[in-house]
Amino acid sequence: MLLVLLVGAWLLQATLAYWQAKRFYSRLSTLRRKGRCAVGQAGSKYRGKVFAVLAVDEAGIILNAERLSGLTVFARLQPVARLVGLPVSDLLSDWIEGLRPKLHTAFRQAAESLLAPAETETPAEGSEASVVVPDVSPIADA
Repeated sequence: MLLVLLVGAWLLQATLAYWQAKRFYSRLSTLRRKGRCAVGQAGSKYRGKVFAVLAVDEAGIILNAERLSGLTVFARLQPVARLVGLPVSDLLSDWIEGLRPKLHTAFRQAAESLLAPAETETPAEGSEASVVVPDVSPIADA
């Protein structure tokens, strides 16, 4: 009986994690239509992770900034309005007032991806926009 409960809980967790990843990548797809996008990640398995998503225009101005943090699979991307309108290079040179260190690190990683040489970018087929996604996943490590 205990084994059945454990397998059921594991299947529920896997289903909810899939649902969260699907929502995350759906939102990322929407942001890609606005401009170039990148995802950054900071934190650890035990202290919690935070994911940061940036969308910038051709001039490198942040059009959209969102964060994903939380301990459950019900966490959603939340806007970070204080970054909208800033040059993406500001994330590399300045400390942004009001951002927690872990969140700033995640946004810095996303900014570094956006400012990296062009060969690291993958063009979206049939679109001028591109997305730069480091090898991170919004799904909690099992």
